[in-house]
Amino acid sequence: MRVWWLVVLTGLMLVGCATPNRSAKTLSTSSSVNNSLQQPEWQGRISVQVLGDSPSSMSASFLLRGDAKNGELDLFSPLGTTLGSLQWTPQLVQLSDGGKPKYFNSMAELTEQTTGTALPIDALFAWLQGRDVHVTGWQADLSAVPQGTLFARRTDPAPEVTLRIKLDQ
Repeated sequence: MRVWWLVVLTGLMLVGCATPNRSAKTLSTSSSVNNSLQQPEWQGRISVQVLGDSPSSMSASFLLRGDAKNGELDLFSPLGTTLGSLQWTPQLVQLSDGGKPKYFNSMAELTEQTTGTALPIDALFAWLQGRDVHVTGWQADLSAVPQGTLFARRTDPAPEVTLRIKLDQ
């Protein structure tokens, strides 16, 4: 009987450690001309560190779909539970984190709420595609993007911010 419980417990632990396969969901937007088109998709790990007087950091697995105008970003804990889902269209910017959805006036407000700082969303999508887009105060290292790694740093305005993304290959 003890062996059976040990096998069940071990199985449950292994299932808990497994990273679930996250399939793409279709983002339905009223502004989309053709929702049947395949949207760009990235999956991996993201880390944002905000230095300064009150340092903070955020790290999660993610699934990102869409573009800077219409998209969705799901954030996951190491055990695969959904930490939050960010959705945006020209008409809507929201965060769903298990409770009542929270609405924001801009992507800057939304990313500041979820990561601790406003992120340059337009540039982020370009950087993920390997395009060097200049954003005042930010420096992006795109040298390892073909290998699935992106590093960007904001030095101005303070506080300094580092953004790291490691894509699943």
